[in-house]
Formats: sequence, C-alpha cells, structure tokens
Amino acid sequence: MPEEFSYERLYLSWEEEHWGANAIDFATDAEHWHTRLSERQRESALWNYAMFLAGVETQTRALPAMLDAARRDDERALLATQAADAARHRVFLDRWLREVAGHGDDSQSTLAAARDHLTWGFRQILSELDQVADSLRKRPNERPLLAAAIALSHIVIEGVLAVPGGFFINRYLEKEAILPGLSTGLGYTQRDEARHVAFGQILLADLIRSSRECRTAAVEMWDRILPPMVGVFIPPGGDASYIECFDFSMHEVYAFGLKTFESKVRRVGVEPEEIFLLARDDRALTYDERARRLLALVSSGVLGDDRREPQLSPEAFEILFEAMARAVDVEVAASVEGPIEWDFTDAEPWHLVVVDGRVEAKPGRGGTPGLRLELSSADWARIAVGRFDPRWALLRRRMRVHGSLSAKAKLSKLFH
Repeated sequence: MPEEFSYERLYLSWEEEHWGANAIDFATDAEHWHTRLSERQRESALWNYAMFLAGVETQTRALPAMLDAARRDDERALLATQAADAARHRVFLDRWLREVAGHGDDSQSTLAAARDHLTWGFRQILSELDQVADSLRKRPNERPLLAAAIALSHIVIEGVLAVPGGFFINRYLEKEAILPGLSTGLGYTQRDEARHVAFGQILLADLIRSSRECRTAAVEMWDRILPPMVGVFIPPGGDASYIECFDFSMHEVYAFGLKTFESKVRRVGVEPEEIFLLARDDRALTYDERARRLLALVSSGVLGDDRREPQLSPEAFEILFEAMARAVDVEVAASVEGPIEWDFTDAEPWHLVVVDGRVEAKPGRGGTPGLRLELSSADWARIAVGRFDPRWALLRRRMRVHGSLSAKAKLSKLFH
C-alpha cells in the first residue's frame, strides 16, 4: 500500500481532522427546509438521511466486536477512532433530522422514526452486520469472521453506500448553496468515512493474504450481500423522482456504485470475477450500460427486494440468459449432445447451444434437447441470480429435469 494509506498516516489524519457535531449551526438549514426545498426534496432527504442514521447506529454496535478481534495495537487504535467517529456522526445526523426535519423529540424517537424509512435491501444489510458482529463477539479469534465483518462494514456499507451516497447529495447542496449545516457535516463525515475505508482495505488485504479461509469468508459475504445491496437505493414505490429531485439519476448512482465496488475489491486482492453476480455480468460493457441492465433486473423484480415475485420483461430474459451462457462450461455443455432447454410453465422457452466452441443463448426451442428443465420463469430468475438454490428447487419439485441419465448427471457440472 502507498504511504498515504499506512496505519500511522491514517491515525495522524484522525488527530488533525477533529470536528464537533454540536458545533454545527442548523438555523439556516431549518429556514431552507421550508423555503428552498420542494415537498419531494424534503421526502427524499428524510429517506436518505434516515438510512444514514440507522446505518451509523448499527456500525456503532458492530465496531467494538471488530476492535476486540483485532490483534495489533495500531489496528485497535484505528478501530477505536472509528467508534468515536461513528458516535459523532450519529449525533450530527440525529440533530439534523430532529432540529431541521422535525423527525422525533429525542435521539431514541428520531432513530425509531428513521427506521420507518429503511428500504428492504438496507434492512437486510444491517441485519447481516448485526449477525456477523454477534458471531465475532462470541469467537473473536476467528480471523475469517473478522474478514467478513470488514468486507461488509468498511467495503460495502461505508465504501459503496455511504461515501457515494453522501457525494451525490452534497454536490447538489453545494451547487444550490442550500442547507449549509448539512453540507458542512456531510463533508466532515465523508472525510472520516474515506479514512475508515482506507483502513478497511489495508486490514482486509492483509487478512486475505494471510489465509484462503479469510479470502473465502470475504467473497461469501459479498455473494450474500450483493443482491440486497442492489435494493438499498430503490426509492419508495420505485419513484425515481426521489433521486432525480437532487439532479442525479438512478443510472448514475448504480454506475458509480458498481465502479466503486469493483475498485475496492481489487484493492484488497480479489478479482470481481470471483464474486457470483459480477462473474455473470458482461464486464466488456461500460459501467453506465451495466447499470442500465442492472436496473432492468430490478424493475422486473429479479433483484433488489426478495418480497417481490419476479415478472420478467423480454430484456430481463435476454440479460439473464446471456449471463448464464457466460457461466456455462463449454465442454460439459457440448457433451450433453443437444441444446439445453428451459421449458417455462408461464413463458416462451429459451435454450443454450454450443456453436463453434462457444455457448449461445437463444429464445425459442432449438430442436431435440439433450437436457430440458421445466420450471416457472420466476423460480428460474431466482436461481440465476443466486436467490434460490437449484437443489431445493429439485427437492420441492419446483424444477423438473428431463433427459438421459448421463445428461442429468452433468447438470451439477454445467456451470462454473
């Protein structure tokens, strides 16, 4: 790691960058709240910063478990500074939501009101952080647990959700010269969070280099958390005006987040192709194009909220089958001796076929299949993105497999 990312440099930066959450004046913010913001902007700000407050509150509970699990003095010192930062961020956000937005009468009622605004995806992420922190408290010597906690807390929650989320709204506040107290506090919190993320990258990179088990723990955490993470910034009712009222778009948020996430996992020594969903993405496309395809899957209910029943659009079918074709083992597919067909109970069929040494996905039937899978399009979509284990689909008779015994035996080896 370069010198600017050393533990010593990060600690010195913390000492040099103190600020007071109670020193920020919100009087002008309170005036702007009523005179400079539209009703939709007020609703959007509440939605965004309620999630920030709930995230900080969960981080505050989780950090002591990571501190207890750290082995080096400099790691413990920096985790202690982060716990102090999290407390300060909570005071800042709590004050702003209560004194400016009129949310709650005290810190507990403000937090309770904030939880009403959490998206399904963010609830899953915070629940996952609570669970891994609880496991780490019970088994602080298990390094893979620490790796999983850092992979979620520092890389995902702070590095991919908090820092970019604050960036987009603060950009608008500075351009419009409104809510100066919020803008000032966000600038301070973004600086703190950038320092936390840099620490997390150093520690996680060390853990990943130290053992295969730590690497596996981090990748498995990202595999679990990416599907709900996609749903964090889905606004209430899917109404894009919650995003667009601050002069940025859903595509911009998702492209920025995707680029940020891939950059950070590379920084710790993991290639994006090692992560289930990213391995199936067409990484030859631009981030904006990949974000558009991701949002098509969100719109179809494939990703973002497990409570929704997937209802696949033609574009969603195409995206998922192209991803599936990239994941197929060509040699195994060729040995099936015929197309591999998905015979949907509620939609037109699709099939995969080997052509000139590569796998192609095509709508319709492709002749006599060597292997035929019968299931609903919704269950297939869940399986395709890792939301539903195909073994459970078979055991529950929600998927039926037709073909010769030798072809059926190859099904488990068909995908990388």
